[in-house]
Amino acid sequence: MSLNLQINKLLKKFETGNKLDSYKELKRIFKKNKQNNLLRYNLAVIQQKLNLNEEARFNYNYLIKTENSLKAMINLYNIDIIEAKYKEALDTINKILKIEQIDSVLKDKAFVFYKLNKIKESKEICIFYLKKNNNDLVSLNIIGQCLFHEVKYDEAIKIFEKILEIDSKNLSALNSLGRTYHEKRESVKAEKYYLRALEINNLSFYVLNNIAGFYREELNYNKAINYYEHALSVNPNNAYIYNN
Repeated sequence: MSLNLQINKLLKKFETGNKLDSYKELKRIFKKNKQNNLLRYNLAVIQQKLNLNEEARFNYNYLIKTENSLKAMINLYNIDIIEAKYKEALDTINKILKIEQIDSVLKDKAFVFYKLNKIKESKEICIFYLKKNNNDLVSLNIIGQCLFHEVKYDEAIKIFEKILEIDSKNLSALNSLGRTYHEKRESVKAEKYYLRALEINNLSFYVLNNIAGFYREELNYNKAINYYEHALSVNPNNAYIYNN
């Protein structure tokens, strides 16, 4: 069997079968074919999916160094975002944009600006895309996050509700409505939106982290601990969860 066929078979097995066994087999093949960058990239993607972020980071950096791989750069900054390393993510995003202007990367830059409290810069990017399409869900969501950051809760709620009018199962909007109503101390509404979000995806790190924080502040510590532990099973390298 050719190497490419072996890789494809293992990738399919990873998605449908035993993920850890597939990873171990792919890693064994990689040890014999370390010069194969496509194999290295696929290995890194699987490592990222298994939350083996340091191993994935090593392989992505290798691919960036040896072939300036845009795909590796994008996946690398996504790891940084998950680990709240926003300055590092911004550096990688800027490197990508010097090579190619990619809409999704520019919108990720707006999100990172928001996380770095550069609200004006974040809004400018979002407004640019909303002028092209006033139903751009990614840009609307980031604008809503910026309004939340500015303590303009009622304006933020209107944005998140508009998103749900377009996409009733939008996880980010449901999560954000939960967070916003929690800040307004409307606990019943906050819990309702968090639980709706969990019904859609009970493996979302952000939803799990936020609903855990909600229950912690509501003094329901047992539920908070359960959700924090669930969040750790999804993202075991996040220091904030351990701190909480």
